[in-house]
Amino acid sequence: MKKIFVRQIVFSKTPLINHYKFKDEFQIFPCDFKNVPVSKFQREFPLVLEYWYDEDEKIEISEDFQDLESINNFLSKNSKISNKANRLTRLLTAITNHRFFSTSDKYDTEGRWGIIFPEGEPTNETKLPPSSWSIPWFHYETISDDLKIKEFTEQKHSNITLIPHKEYFTYDPIDNYKKSINFPSTIHEILEIYFNLNTETKNTVDTVTHLISNGIDLRLKMKSLSFISFVSSIETLLNFHYNQQKKIKTANQGEPKAPNNCEKCGQPFFGIKAKYKEFLTTFVADSEASITKFNKIYNLRSSIVHSGGLLLGDEELNWQKSEKIDGQWLIHIETMQLARLSLVNWLIMSNKLNKVVGKQL
Repeated sequence: MKKIFVRQIVFSKTPLINHYKFKDEFQIFPCDFKNVPVSKFQREFPLVLEYWYDEDEKIEISEDFQDLESINNFLSKNSKISNKANRLTRLLTAITNHRFFSTSDKYDTEGRWGIIFPEGEPTNETKLPPSSWSIPWFHYETISDDLKIKEFTEQKHSNITLIPHKEYFTYDPIDNYKKSINFPSTIHEILEIYFNLNTETKNTVDTVTHLISNGIDLRLKMKSLSFISFVSSIETLLNFHYNQQKKIKTANQGEPKAPNNCEKCGQPFFGIKAKYKEFLTTFVADSEASITKFNKIYNLRSSIVHSGGLLLGDEELNWQKSEKIDGQWLIHIETMQLARLSLVNWLIMSNKLNKVVGKQL
């Protein structure tokens, strides 16, 4: 293995004012270089991510480029950089209350019409400049020099604030430009577990973090798809969990036979709703109020998947105040946090159990 250190500008929806480092894997800190562009209207905040990739890692490249060594090397290097950055930012997104993303994960290079936002407070007399064809990209004159590193850099910023685990994930979990980024008190433990996962489990967790990130990106514009992404992340994790359990049980032990099949999709009843409820009551909460909430989420999921229903506001703009709209908004946010809690609690609790029985997660 040959480590190549990378410094990259990534983004968050909430400002970062402190520093966090996890062992020799990565660190993040505020992007306060001298020439970094800023705007009082910005709602995406640059921050610095330092990490490393393995230069010896093999990346499959299409045969079309095999004879073009310079292009082959470029694609291989940039794939390693982008893949690692995206895995890290999606992981941080799923185990904290903040959406972290790289330009390759969120921005596209197709271009779009845009204007430069006028400085100062807009008035009735403010004249907008004509639209220009733009590429959504973050750039300034000295960016190349600012991103050169050979190792992790020493930090002047104070350490990030840590909030108790349960309080962190259940109180005000929405990104906001008026807040600052903080982390759960368990983040070091969660990351320790993640980086020690076997390949199969880590790949599953990466899929879960990708689905959670997609759900957050779609939350305001495509509510129904966002909601389904959150539920799918939970289903991906619980299916993996029960498949792993099957491997350590004798045939047909510990799992009741399904009494019937779902009339709409044909899957065993226990394989859908019963597993869903059992998983969440095991790894998130088992109170009556929680079970009622889990049922509401599952029923809404079934309405969208089986009956073609949509969350209110998906079909057309609706500015009305109603109990139903507010209820769906709340259940959407609760499902986002349920997806996060399912992942982090599963990692922590499964790891403790595996230590007792001497197995690797």
